[in-house]
Amino acid sequence: MPGVPGPPQPDPSNPYAQAHPQPGFGGPYGTPPGQPYGAPPPGGGGQDKKRKALIIGAAVAVLLAAGGGVYAAVGGGDDAKKPRATSTTAPAKQNKQDPTTQPTGDDNNAGGRDGGDNDPNDARQAGEAKLLYQTPAPEVTKSGVDVPGFWVMKGFVVKTVQDKVIAYKDDGSKKWTLSLPKAVCAAPNSQTDGKVVVAYGGNRKDSCSQLALLDLNKGTKLWDHDAPEAGPFGSDYNSMGMSQSGDLVGLSWFGGSAIVKVGDGKEVSPGELSPACSVDGFAGGKALLRAYSCNDGTAKLQKVTPNGKIKWAYTVRKGYKVSKIFSTSPAVIALSNEDRKSGGILAISESGKERSVLDLGKQSYQPQCGLDIFGTNMGGCQGVAASADTFYLPTEMKQDSGSGSMTEIHAFDLNSGKKKWAVTVDGRMLLPLRVDGKNLIAYEEPSYDHAGLVVSIGPGGGKPKTLLQLPEATRGAEDGFYSATRTYEDGTFYIASNRLTGNTSGESEKLLMVFGS
Repeated sequence: MPGVPGPPQPDPSNPYAQAHPQPGFGGPYGTPPGQPYGAPPPGGGGQDKKRKALIIGAAVAVLLAAGGGVYAAVGGGDDAKKPRATSTTAPAKQNKQDPTTQPTGDDNNAGGRDGGDNDPNDARQAGEAKLLYQTPAPEVTKSGVDVPGFWVMKGFVVKTVQDKVIAYKDDGSKKWTLSLPKAVCAAPNSQTDGKVVVAYGGNRKDSCSQLALLDLNKGTKLWDHDAPEAGPFGSDYNSMGMSQSGDLVGLSWFGGSAIVKVGDGKEVSPGELSPACSVDGFAGGKALLRAYSCNDGTAKLQKVTPNGKIKWAYTVRKGYKVSKIFSTSPAVIALSNEDRKSGGILAISESGKERSVLDLGKQSYQPQCGLDIFGTNMGGCQGVAASADTFYLPTEMKQDSGSGSMTEIHAFDLNSGKKKWAVTVDGRMLLPLRVDGKNLIAYEEPSYDHAGLVVSIGPGGGKPKTLLQLPEATRGAEDGFYSATRTYEDGTFYIASNRLTGNTSGESEKLLMVFGS
């Protein structure tokens, strides 16, 4: 992990800080004095220490820009946990050769150290959700393997597992399995009418250069192409990022970028950039946004139309660039300067004009953006959510007025940039998942001695309403994911691994866990 910089100094030239001045801080994100970057938040709970999350503080660009490398562990690790045992029977050794779904009543139950040989649902307490099914992690040949790609469909879900793409029905049985020549190395978060473009390994070592269109409903491969070669280092395809929206997929890798059509894989060009400029990344979903920057200090954010043209271009103030895209519609972005010492979060209107600058004050925020060394996965942050007029951000874990810890979600008005309300929980991280109508759906991560919750927060804030209380019997497994995608759809909560550690000690590692009422 890159070295941790010292505390940033105030930057009076930062136009975003001038809009919302905070003495002694370099931007509208403020890290409380004395909080070292990269340090774990105060004790009291949270996810495994191996899981990395982004802390947005005074040095926003250090934390958001590509290669900034300042990440903080969330809570403590397995060594610090003292899970309650509901059985004295040791779990049977897991056979991890085949990543098939394990029924909740077999030896590989999701309770792990909490459950022994019994079905963890047998230990389910009143009011707790049911573990619908789980899949154990497959055996991996090295200490860390990325497994990007997870999509929730009607009646089933689809998960990549190295060189396999597997669909699981709602009862946990397999719907289909598709094999690829090599492991999937990049995948977008969204799909289009049941179709998605993924990237898998090429002929060169660590090259992510082959593209394939998958039909998620049928489990078939519709086309298979080489990625377009573009940029001075175009043939290496290191650190591939992918963003899909409609019939377009934005590809960004170290040294190159391209846009291809979902339907046939053919490349489209929204216009050539100057040789002194390069694409920083894409974000997809409801719209496709492209960010680029130039050697002269200028940068732009562009909205790409469904036919591959530029609808509008927002010009970033000179000396700043787009470092993360939190939402594409509405457009909400993070900016940083070249020195990574100042920046801001902005909302951009549907016409490409500056809508507002979020007034973040001195608070530090902690969306989960993962380790993105080259900045190619610009739209890959979790733990944030946006509606048409509101943006939701989680704060970092901090000490409360007593001896415990707390975290909050802050809701910001996208028209004014002002904070509308805050909701607090004690002893655990509170992360936005999605907006459902007027309500925010959020996830309260497990603490050292309590399982997680899926909650609903009303449009004015207030006390979160529990939608799913996850079982105590599966708390250890729930908390054991190194990095995961978490999704709540139609009363069902999914946790899908993004990275397998290959660590078989203690609680068996899971690929997928699914909970419902």
